[in-house]
Amino acid sequence: MEEPGADGRLNHITNRQGMLLYTREGHMSVQLMPPQSESSISNDYVKEGYEASFGSCDMNEQEQTATHHVQGSVSPGLVGKHLARVYQLSVGT
Repeated sequence: MEEPGADGRLNHITNRQGMLLYTREGHMSVQLMPPQSESSISNDYVKEGYEASFGSCDMNEQEQTATHHVQGSVSPGLVGKHLARVYQLSVGT
């Protein structure tokens, strides 16, 4: 997982663990846990160090974007939002 720094550049990869699931039927689910040092963080996405949400999803393979339509979340402020995400697929060795 990459995050933008204060300057807007992707300057570090976080060490969070979790799962991001997409179904063929157009559903998504995400669960992420940060390292212990960040377990007290709460913001628009995270509540007490835990991020979880679910909903429907629209994939645009041409633009390599996934738009999450959040129907439920541990962070109530995300419910009803449409979150566009850029993705890149790569084959591991």
